[in-house]
Amino acid sequence: MIGAVAVDFGASSGRYAAGWIQDGQIHFQVIDQIPHGATERNGRLEWDIDLLLELCRSAEAHAAERFESATLGIDTWGVDHGFIDHNGSSLGAPVCYRDTSHLAAFESLAPHRARLYALTGIQHQPFNTICQLLARKTADPDIVNRAARWFILPDFLGYLLSGEQNNELTQASTSQLLGLDGKWCREAFDLIGWPVPDLEPTLPGKLGPALSHDNVRLAHVGSHDTASAVCGFGQLGDDQVFLNVGTWSLVGCVIDQPLATPEAEAGMFTNERTVDGRVRFLKNIPGFYVINRIHEELGLTMTVPEWLAQAKAVPERIDLLHPDFYNPPSMIEICAALAGRQPADVWEWAGLALSSLTSTIAKQPAELERLTGRKFTSLRVGGGGSQSTSFCQSLANESGLPVYAGPAEATVLGNLAMQFLASGQIANMEEMAAIVSRSADTKTYLPQ
Repeated sequence: MIGAVAVDFGASSGRYAAGWIQDGQIHFQVIDQIPHGATERNGRLEWDIDLLLELCRSAEAHAAERFESATLGIDTWGVDHGFIDHNGSSLGAPVCYRDTSHLAAFESLAPHRARLYALTGIQHQPFNTICQLLARKTADPDIVNRAARWFILPDFLGYLLSGEQNNELTQASTSQLLGLDGKWCREAFDLIGWPVPDLEPTLPGKLGPALSHDNVRLAHVGSHDTASAVCGFGQLGDDQVFLNVGTWSLVGCVIDQPLATPEAEAGMFTNERTVDGRVRFLKNIPGFYVINRIHEELGLTMTVPEWLAQAKAVPERIDLLHPDFYNPPSMIEICAALAGRQPADVWEWAGLALSSLTSTIAKQPAELERLTGRKFTSLRVGGGGSQSTSFCQSLANESGLPVYAGPAEATVLGNLAMQFLASGQIANMEEMAAIVSRSADTKTYLPQ
């Protein structure tokens, strides 16, 4: 059997899933999942690259043993990256996007924000790669000379596995260093004093080299997890807003060309690429990151879904786009301060967390209508949050729109679909969208 193994890293866990095509559908099973997180080392917040690489190698070994021939595709969150030196060796662990050094770099670029948005169409965030590279150079000016190349995390892992050097488009588009034409933007690099990479970003859907097991090849997928997730929705209508809910909530629509107007910039919308080179016009909203941290700080033993299911209605709503949510020492303290009071019990905390997330998201369809001129009639929700009945019903109520929830594993499904396209088991993008749509179950939530 020909198969594929999708490696999917979120900000708090990583897993891999084995997939195959049968009866016109993509079938898969999650084989292993591990927790991971950033750790304070040498005065900065770093990822454990050895742990991530170990999971990739386990996934490769599983692919080699299970399938006659197979591919391996890797997706992660955006912006974070690793360096290699002129001998091809790693220059250390990637720094986490939440490292506070990125805030100073972000502020130093403030005079150039309007120009950067006009050049790249990317929302201004302290964690963008442009801020990270500036922060690295500020702390260590010689890094520019020592680093022969840098690769965003999935391509960095791919390099460590195979030796292949690649810049994949959907990840490159998260960096605020990619121009609206889909090529590296020289002016943006000049602003931070970094050389322009000589490898231009490429579309996914292609095969890479064989790995250490001869029957397994690297496959280039939509390596930004949201790009894979949007691919995993299958056929999206022009009247549908997509929402992928995990640590972050990514809400937007697919458009043909970047929309980098001053109005889009003021609305905090960003232009990231889809697997076919179009644009995910979206907004980044802190998602279950806020809910999970409140749950953790309250010391609750019940699960998050159990807690949210018993949420009490509260009148307060917190705007989760407030800059204080970047990386607060205490999520409870910042939420109480912004709400103007301390919730009376854990059930009011659940109500505040849930209603704040859904109300922040529910405002976005109207904003998308204003900016794109489209009319949106429903929300398509994927990711782990789509499994929460409390969340999906609250979102339908807050937005007044039907919510079609599923697949929960949109990212894995999109990752696998692109691998099957790369290996020739799927003929083209149209066939891929149809197969993905047949492979995903959805549940409908109507406003109440």
